[in-house]
Amino acid sequence: MNSCRSWIASTRQELYRIKEVVHASKIPDVTRCAGPAEQLVNLLRQSDDLIGWALNGQTDDYLVDNALHVAILATKVGIGLQYREQDLERLALAGLLHDLGMWTVPELLITKRGALTEEERDLIRAHPERGRRILAGQGSVFEWVASICAQEHERWDGSGYPCRLKHKQIAEPAQVIGIVDSFDAMVTTRPYRMNNSPHDVMRDLLLHGKTLFSLPVLKAIGDQITLYPVGTEVRLNTGESGTVKQTNPRHPLRPVVEISKFGEPSDLDLSQSLSAHIVGVVHARMAS
Repeated sequence: MNSCRSWIASTRQELYRIKEVVHASKIPDVTRCAGPAEQLVNLLRQSDDLIGWALNGQTDDYLVDNALHVAILATKVGIGLQYREQDLERLALAGLLHDLGMWTVPELLITKRGALTEEERDLIRAHPERGRRILAGQGSVFEWVASICAQEHERWDGSGYPCRLKHKQIAEPAQVIGIVDSFDAMVTTRPYRMNNSPHDVMRDLLLHGKTLFSLPVLKAIGDQITLYPVGTEVRLNTGESGTVKQTNPRHPLRPVVEISKFGEPSDLDLSQSLSAHIVGVVHARMAS
């Protein structure tokens, strides 16, 4: 977990630097995010610790932490889609930089509690293009990232923005960024509302997301993040309760659950246990 904490701290600092430069209306050096993107892929190959952190619902700076959360969750989904290593690293990089254009929007507008005016909505809807322009001039590697960031708010049925693209007009990596960005927005506490539990958000997404995202992307998030995401407190048919510690993508409804036996924590891999299974979620995890 120490390596995960180190990655979070160092990558967050890089994003703060970029944010300050964008706020000053200057061109940021985003190449420094390539290293953290590569490190992220390696960390996710080793454990689900970063997934648990990304889903804890807490944030001190939503846009910065959202960038970290989206990079983590998108890379996990990309693993499920069997992306090659280079493509996973580019997806992680796109996750870190996906909302660069939002840093050009006034902070008061981002945290506004009341309804947005039409003029304010137009300003928000323009942020993907602003981000694309910032990234497009950063070299050939970032041309791909720029195109993904420009499309991440497009939706399968054409209801997204800014270009109302439909179906395969939307690049699959942009759909991945879009679905985990939507997921993170619902599970993270905001100034104007409490968060929802990852279990509840995933259930609603799998039930109602078929018009917004392609079936392969929905299946990948269902298999990788699962209906019982890391950190979810669950109840077993054995009468025991525990916390999901690790997912099993090949058996998404049978994760590794940490339970307490005689006061000592113990891991139970439900994919290896034919007699035990999850019968419900103990409670929806909410931020205090």
